[in-house]
This record gives sequence, structure tokens and C-alpha cells, in this order.
Amino acid sequence: MVRILLVFIVRLFFMFGIVVLLFACAKKTSSESDLQNNSAPTTAPSDIASAQSKMTKRKLWDRMGKQLTFIQEGSHGPIIYDFTDTNCPVCHLIYTTEARLINEGKLTVRYVPVAMIKPSSMPEAVAILQAKDPVGKLQDIEQQIGDSMKTGKPAHLPRAIVAIGLASQETIKLTKKIETNDDFLQKIGVNDLPDVIYMPKEGRLGLITGLISQKQFTALLPQLQ
Repeated sequence: MVRILLVFIVRLFFMFGIVVLLFACAKKTSSESDLQNNSAPTTAPSDIASAQSKMTKRKLWDRMGKQLTFIQEGSHGPIIYDFTDTNCPVCHLIYTTEARLINEGKLTVRYVPVAMIKPSSMPEAVAILQAKDPVGKLQDIEQQIGDSMKTGKPAHLPRAIVAIGLASQETIKLTKKIETNDDFLQKIGVNDLPDVIYMPKEGRLGLITGLISQKQFTALLPQLQ
């Protein structure tokens, strides 16, 4: 009986932690697109708009492709950039929505790992990038996160050794790349997760911060390049 009670208490605290993380990574910013009434998001934050005033939409998009480190899933349909943190439950929900569209050949996603929520975010992100098959590793980790959210049991994700003096040269290099991903979001004035940046056929680059449904995503697809 005591053991059952202890297990219940541990799971209760874990679920409370999930709720806290959901609030932390899904918190909306003032620059976020309006997602109410299933309307497709079309606006961009002021700093993205400012950057686009200095260069064309295409040049800024190409710069993202060269500057950011990402893991690409899919090879058909329009390309979007998804900034994701292993400690962001809403990021996982976005991942599952995108996975369906990727499997249907309707979308290509470039997952940009960032380390913004917890100290464990960086070693977990590095572990994904340094895997022999980063796509497979990302899929495996997302599966573990999903299972954890369903069962209430903590996910024990692989972590690279990133401590100064112990990290390998490869790990140091990948850590700097993830820091560059973090810096990109800060430069465009985005501090919340998840974030999806997309290129519409018309207008400026678009930003989605927070949760978006599959219905909303599907409605957005025809507007993307």
C-alpha cells in the first residue's frame, strides 16, 4: 500500500511538472499570429519585419538555411523551420501534428534544436545532433517524450557530456551550433516555444508561436512556397 501511494505521489508531481512546462513553452508573445477561429497565421514579429526591410524575403530565408543547424524530415511540400526544445511538451504536440503531414508528403520540416527551457536541454539536443542517424534519434526521442506524457513517468533521454573540460571537440562544436540557434531567436525577439517560421507566397515571413492544430496547419499549406 505504501509503495502504491509513493508511486502515485511521484506521478502526481511529475504531471504537475508537465503542466508547468506546458505553460512555460506555450506562453504567447505580443508578436504572435492570431490563431483564434482557426484562422491561418500570417503576421511576423517586428524584428523579422525589420530584417526583411534590409534584405529580401528570399535572402533572409536563405540566410536561415546557412546559419541554422537543423534536422530535416520530409522531402515534399513546402519547407518550414520548427524551433524545438526536448523539455517543451507543446513542441512535442507540434511534432506529432507535423509528422502526419510529413508522412502524407505534404510538408518538409527543418527541426532546429534549441536549449532554452532547462539545463538538460543542451546535452539532450547535442545527443540528437551527434547521433549517426539524427533523424532516427529525433524520432526515437519524440516517441519517448510522447510515452512519458501518456504514462506520467519521466523520460530518461540520452545526454551528451557538455561540461567544460570533459566535452569532446565534436560536442563543443555542436554546443556552439545550438547556441547559434538560440541566438537567432533572441535576435528576432522571440523568447517562447515552440516557434515555426514559414515563407508564404505573398507577404513577409510568417511566425507561429505556440500550439497550432492540424486543421490550422492544413489550411496554411496552400499559402506556403
